[in-house]
Amino acid sequence: MADLSAWLGGQGLTAEDLTGAAADRFCGVLRARGSYLVKAASAEPLLDYLRSLGVLPSQWADGRADGTGVLLRDYERHLRVERRAGEVTISYYLRYAAGFLAALGDPPGGPGIGDRLPALDGAQVLDVVSRQIAGRRLPSLGAVMTGDRALLRFLEQTGRITRPLAGAVPVAARPPSRLPEQVDPAAAAAILGSCDRATEAGRRDYAVLLLLHRYGLRPVEVSRLELPDLHWRAGEFVVHGKAGRIDVLPLLRDAGEAIVEYLRIRRAAPPGVGAVFLSARAPVQPMGKSSVGALAERACARAGIPRIGPRAFRHAVGHNLLKSGASLVEIRDVLRHRDIATTTA
Repeated sequence: MADLSAWLGGQGLTAEDLTGAAADRFCGVLRARGSYLVKAASAEPLLDYLRSLGVLPSQWADGRADGTGVLLRDYERHLRVERRAGEVTISYYLRYAAGFLAALGDPPGGPGIGDRLPALDGAQVLDVVSRQIAGRRLPSLGAVMTGDRALLRFLEQTGRITRPLAGAVPVAARPPSRLPEQVDPAAAAAILGSCDRATEAGRRDYAVLLLLHRYGLRPVEVSRLELPDLHWRAGEFVVHGKAGRIDVLPLLRDAGEAIVEYLRIRRAAPPGVGAVFLSARAPVQPMGKSSVGALAERACARAGIPRIGPRAFRHAVGHNLLKSGASLVEIRDVLRHRDIATTTA
């Protein structure tokens, strides 16, 4: 923030000028300087804070009826309502969409973005994508291209472009997928046994790890679990998955008892917070999905075994079901895959 403040002063800019585009320019300066702080996402918490104070306008504000801001607001609504995307996904997709539209250019006095989109062709798309990914590190290339394809599908669905141009975006090369390490019964027992169940943090960790071990829950599904989702009398609980998917699973006895043990000594949640799992340190807040992976990593370190992530637990559930004779359709339903091709992979 000190570097950012100095850069703003050197550019003759104030906090009101700190738009997403300005933040991208600042990151370009850092990148040229050789700094490792090169992600525009690093500025997002500050930008969001300034917007909440009214110092900056809404992220996608634009007064023109056919302006970029209006288009991005429509796209945000589409992602949230139609796609049921998560907030992190929405944030990234909007950033890539804004970059794509900015790369198209907006000539002064020329036609607005809404008038120019119908003439968009594959060559222009490829040129814009090439400029977007120039200078980016390899891991982020695929994310940018995926975001651009999502935007182009939206533009086609809403009639803003007349041709299916998502196919013009190339597919980033990626290393062959590697199956996660197996979680054998001995490793699972060691990981669960490493939790100090005399403490609040230990009981929380034990309950979370048991949910991973028994159900193969995704980290985001653990973080979204709320008290009303626990149907004690019915012996069920509700899982809020990806893309708005909702499933009801049986609440196994040991998993239910572990959650109850945790809730009995859990600190009080802030007003309006219904999350089951909370942070173990102040400030008290719902546990995020990244904390689930960190929790599993710490448990492995305590147990003295190689690091095992949540995905390995998930793969182990599917593997054990397959060994016990379950069909791929049954495994798909248990793991809550939308496409059976994901299950077979």
